[in-house]
Amino acid sequence: MPKPLLTDEMIQQAAREKERLEREIAQARQDDTQLIKKFAPQKAQMEKNLVYKSRRIEAQKREERGKKITKYIVILVVLLIIITVIVFKF
Repeated sequence: MPKPLLTDEMIQQAAREKERLEREIAQARQDDTQLIKKFAPQKAQMEKNLVYKSRRIEAQKREERGKKITKYIVILVVLLIIITVIVFKF
């Protein structure tokens, strides 16, 4: 008579292994939530600092762009004044 593919012992062993894995997964999830709660304030502070840094950088870029535009407008006005003086003088 051939040996059966699955014996009662093999099925019980698989069931025990499945239960053990489920317990390990549940424990890992519980540990993760504890870690998340523990480090949530630090994470929030880091995210706040990133936003602040980003806003500061954007403000600095806006300021530099404004200075360039002002410089070009002043140069354009001076050139227009020079051209008007030349046209009305001659």
